[in-house]
Amino acid sequence: MTTLQLIASLTPIISVMVFLVLLKLPASKAMPISMVATGLAAIFIWQMDTRMLAASIVEGLLSALTPLTIIFGAVFLLNTLKYSGAMDTIRAGFTSISADARVQVIIICWLFGSFIEGSAGFGTPAAIGAPLLVLLGVPPIAAAVVALIADSTSVSFGAIGLPVLFGMEQGLIQNGVSMATEQITAHGGNFANYAQFIAMHIITIDLITGSLIPLVVVCVLTGFFGKNKSFKEGLQIWKFALLAGFAFTIPAWLINYLAGPEFPSVIGALIGMAVVIPVAQKGWLLPITPWNDFADNEQLSQDITTEDKPVEARFSQIAAWSPYIIMAALLVLSRIVTPFKTWLTGFNISWTGLLGTELKASFATFYAPGIFFILVCVVGFILFRMKPKAIKQSITVSCGSMLPTIISLGASVPMVKIFLNSGANSAGLQSMPVALADLLANTMGSVWAWVSPIVGIFGAFLSGSATFSNMMFSGLQYSVADNIGMSHALALALQGIGANAGNMMCVMNVVAAATVVGMAGRESEIIRKTMPISLGYALVAGTIAVIWGGF
Repeated sequence: MTTLQLIASLTPIISVMVFLVLLKLPASKAMPISMVATGLAAIFIWQMDTRMLAASIVEGLLSALTPLTIIFGAVFLLNTLKYSGAMDTIRAGFTSISADARVQVIIICWLFGSFIEGSAGFGTPAAIGAPLLVLLGVPPIAAAVVALIADSTSVSFGAIGLPVLFGMEQGLIQNGVSMATEQITAHGGNFANYAQFIAMHIITIDLITGSLIPLVVVCVLTGFFGKNKSFKEGLQIWKFALLAGFAFTIPAWLINYLAGPEFPSVIGALIGMAVVIPVAQKGWLLPITPWNDFADNEQLSQDITTEDKPVEARFSQIAAWSPYIIMAALLVLSRIVTPFKTWLTGFNISWTGLLGTELKASFATFYAPGIFFILVCVVGFILFRMKPKAIKQSITVSCGSMLPTIISLGASVPMVKIFLNSGANSAGLQSMPVALADLLANTMGSVWAWVSPIVGIFGAFLSGSATFSNMMFSGLQYSVADNIGMSHALALALQGIGANAGNMMCVMNVVAAATVVGMAGRESEIIRKTMPISLGYALVAGTIAVIWGGF
């Protein structure tokens, strides 16, 4: 690979870093520029087939429909709660558990978010958790950052184990045959058994890395967004934070050991909430004085929490929470009840042979979480007896907030597709991600335990999906492990952990989180806060692997 080709393959990353992070342009401007730069580099340097490039753009636009519906649904639900007055009841309920914002963040983002991640995936936890925090008075930017960081450890088992069970299985297949046939045979001839073995490595490492995430989250909350900018104020609840970490990771470890990777996040989160919420209510392991001291909190959260807020009634906690309860129930049922799942997936819209290529795209109209959001909003109209004016406000405000997100995702997803489909070229090159990964493997094999999770981050950062990151790079991780004598399962586990860490900073998730809290245009600020945590997560995991694997 020549220097120019290396630059071309790095164009998506360089462009996003320069325009979004360094120049601090809003994603609605940075992502279209980055897409154009990537397209030009693909054509003139990588010599990508122009028809494949055009088809990739179409594929990306169609693929963006799923995250866009999820984001719209999350915003719609937030505004339904806002204009019905149910938000006041929800806020009061969490305050009754604890008035401490640090505790609220752990319960909502780490535990409840892990339950949603295990049920649905699709970046849904941040889309639900961040607005809930805003309702409780957490500044919108802070809410987006901590929700993204918290949505990490549980991603391995997200969407009923999809990243491991599907992502890694597909990533290991070459020419119709799995590279891991020998390993699969050694585990009973069933990939699900081998996936469980890989997942045991993931969750074992996360007994350390994952269990620290609640403490990291509260330190970020107080250190970056507190009035005193004090990390010490986060460390004050270290006992409670570690309890919350282990209350999820230990049950998740046991569930994976006993039953496999489908339900560790779902059941681990439920057990965690059952343990942590009573402790919070009793005030055990917590300082006497609650912490809720944000910098410029009132100004930052005004647009979302107080503007035009009609208070029509006070609802019971069950009534106010019923949209989320119904949402969670629908997500779980749609993933585990086969007849229901089959019926929902029967309504998929598929496009094949895009512009005469082998590319295809699909939109899970009923199976994607977006439709569930909209359904529970309609239920909310009825349950909360919303007046026509309030209903109209919730709809118009939600629609009006979507334009920057449509532009951002409408550019970022096609950019990723160009990057991934660049293997169709006249220069005889592999696709850009494969070429980059090969370069890393050839030059950094001796320190692969640290590089491996970075590759996983790289895949998730660009694709917006831990599952897709695993699909892209599991084969590479397996091959490198072969070459350097590393445990295959450990290399794949590091790939999975890196993909989880990348979930904190991937453009699609950041755009979604910023949008649902009314902060579209400030994505660069979010990434600058989550990126160090993501890289630190990977570094700690790699160090554990070095000690574990004897490198």
